[in-house]
Amino acid sequence: MDSIDIAADEQLQFLSATVSRASVTGSEDSVTDLYVDFFASRGWPVDRQVLASSAVAHSETGAVEPRIDERANVIGYYRVRRPELPVVVINGHVDVVPVLDEDQWERAPFSGARADGFVHGRGAVDTKGGIASALWALDALDRAGVDLPFDVAVELVVGEETTGIGTRAALERIPSRLGTIVLEPTDGAIVTVASGLLFFTVEVTGRAAHTSVPWHGIDAGPKTIEIYRALRRLGDERAAMLTDERMPFPSAVPLAIGTVDIGGWRAAVPARGTLSGRIGVMPGESMDHVRDVLTACVDAVAAADPWLTEHPPVIRWNNQGLHSWETPESDSVVRALAEGCRRADLTPRIEGMTAGCDAGILRDAGVATVVFGPGEMRYAHSPDEKIAERDVVEAARVLAHALVAWAELADRDSLP
Repeated sequence: MDSIDIAADEQLQFLSATVSRASVTGSEDSVTDLYVDFFASRGWPVDRQVLASSAVAHSETGAVEPRIDERANVIGYYRVRRPELPVVVINGHVDVVPVLDEDQWERAPFSGARADGFVHGRGAVDTKGGIASALWALDALDRAGVDLPFDVAVELVVGEETTGIGTRAALERIPSRLGTIVLEPTDGAIVTVASGLLFFTVEVTGRAAHTSVPWHGIDAGPKTIEIYRALRRLGDERAAMLTDERMPFPSAVPLAIGTVDIGGWRAAVPARGTLSGRIGVMPGESMDHVRDVLTACVDAVAAADPWLTEHPPVIRWNNQGLHSWETPESDSVVRALAEGCRRADLTPRIEGMTAGCDAGILRDAGVATVVFGPGEMRYAHSPDEKIAERDVVEAARVLAHALVAWAELADRDSLP
């Protein structure tokens, strides 16, 4: 098709309405009815997949997720469901991170306000803007009378910001797929590779003493800070050594400390210190190797300190980690999206990312996957989160063209 007509104002009003629903992880049911209504109002098949009905809900992953009897994925289809045909899946998450910094926001965090060419509010860029792009891409194809030689399923999942339980459950429902487009803010780039990550906590033990006689204690503070500095140096070394031209960032494998906690009482020498963070995992690196590298860094600090030699720091790995992943550029999902960009008069950009998302879960399951979506990652999880309206409309055009291109590719190898 030569042109795609996106009903932009309707799309952006819908996005505004979804952002105004505070669907913080665990309470996604505050917004799922709007997505169900989108499909139902068009007479398209749609289902709510309650988490409790999935096998993963009864695993270790499900054990840490709340309200599994009330929370549900929304899985809707373009026009019809034809079980005999293969399925292309578009995946977006409806949960958002909590607002812990409301004093830094200029607008109410869940305002959904449309102003200055942006939709404002938590979730606008991560990832309700991308979801609106996908839904109105399908709307445009439907109004143009486009039939596709495969089914298109849109799985709108819960729990992405915590365990990925929603996508794990959705894989039970649609285990076999031609490929999946995961909606995350990539500023319109097609992401084919991502570094993984491991979360860690380092615990340091000192000995308490009254602060009037601190020489009788062992202050855990300086020892914790020395480990912090050593880990920062390790992060710099890995950034210089592990590079990929698709990830032209200061680091393809960021090592960042998110929390530092020292002591607990102002009149006592700190007897405890902890720091928690994440270390990136490069494609091709094993998780065990990265754990060993970080452990060696902490051990080196301990070996130079007589107290820590006798009372070594404890490293805890806070989850199994997110694996790095890569999809070949020759795969149909990559080629179709690249062609979608060209047909939308854009130059395709193939890039990588350092953020963890559900694409890693899908690649682990053997699904050809790319990450694509409107908006800039720098606005995600930040005060005054927002997304440019033009980006949402443009991404819808790309997705609509990409699905048509994918249909042509499925029929014959017509893409360059």
